[in-house]
Parts: sequence; C-alpha cells; structure tokens
Amino acid sequence: MTAMMICFIGGGNPLNGAPNGVARELSRRLDARSRMLVVPFAAPESKYDGWLRSAEALANRAGFGEVGLLDPRLSDREMQDAVLAHQALFFTGGRPERLMDALIRRGLLPHIRRFPGMVIGVSAGALALCMDCVITKDEDYPETQIIGGMGFTDFSVEVHYDGTTDVERLPLSFGRTIYAVPDGCALLWDGKAPAPVGRVCRFLDGRKDVM
Repeated sequence: MTAMMICFIGGGNPLNGAPNGVARELSRRLDARSRMLVVPFAAPESKYDGWLRSAEALANRAGFGEVGLLDPRLSDREMQDAVLAHQALFFTGGRPERLMDALIRRGLLPHIRRFPGMVIGVSAGALALCMDCVITKDEDYPETQIIGGMGFTDFSVEVHYDGTTDVERLPLSFGRTIYAVPDGCALLWDGKAPAPVGRVCRFLDGRKDVM
C-alpha cells in the first residue's frame, strides 16, 4: 500500500478535547494547505454532520485546512475524483461492515488502497483499515467476528480498549498481531514501525505487553 501514514484512533471526541496528543502528531505530517475528506459510510446518515464537526475540530487543532464530506449522492466516478483531490482521508466510527460494503459497492476500494496521503480511522474506521478487521464481542456484536478490511496493514487493531475483554483477544492473537488502542490514544504506522500515541498494548501469540 502507498499511504504515507496511517493513523488508528481508538476513540474520543475532538469536540471535547480528545483524542489527546493525536492532533499534535498530525500537525507534524500535514500542513495548512492539506485538505481532508470525511468518509462517513460506517455511520448512519443521521450522524454524518456530527462526524463532520468532529473531523473539523481535529483538523483545527492540528492546524491544517479544509475539511469536506464525501457526499453519498455523488456518482461513483465523482466519489473517486473526490478521494484523489484530498491529502487526507478520515474514516468515521459506526459499523465496519457497513463501511466496507459501501466502499466495495461504490468502486472506491481500489482507489483508497492506492491513496498516497494520510489515512485516519476512528473507532470502526480504524478497524476497517487493516487486512483483518477483528470485531470483538460487545453490546453491538453478540459474537466475535473477523471480516475483510481495506488491507493497509497485516496487523489488526482493537478500539475503545479498556482491558476488560482480554480473554476474547488473547486467542485471536496467535498468528496475528493486534494493537489495542484506548479512547484518546492512537497508533501511527508509516509502513515500517508502529508508533503509539498514549498507552497502546500489543497482543501477539497469546501474550500482552505495553508498547
């Protein structure tokens, strides 16, 4: 994959001052001329405006410029052109399977995989950036499941991590690295080495350690 930087954000609302430290890290990699496109398809349409405001708050704190929303009323070709016209993509929270279905159905997945700029995912948007999107059991998902993601990385992430579901995660880590990212924290990936922002844990072959 060709994205210059991937940012997995575990959760948190920039309108309330979180995620802590992430805006500062993004400001080092994007300048005031950078344009960010919000890809909202993981969320229901009723939440699109809220996610746009959150992305704008993050962009303002990071010191870079225009933020737009990928309008679902656009044609497939217009969506593809919109992706290429921006320097950063922001994938919202919601449900990762809804996001992946939309990207495949609208023919966006090949273009996103070749995107050369910054790719940011929050919550479900972060899960879907990986090759394997690992969705652990919670109030929204009665059973743990793994679906195909965008494929930017061969490791997986866990979001909203609070340490209470390690028993679900440890068996999934055999033959697969999983980085567990709490709200207010992030993991940066430049294609070489992951860099934590805040307290991120790594699960590998049934073991857990703090990065």
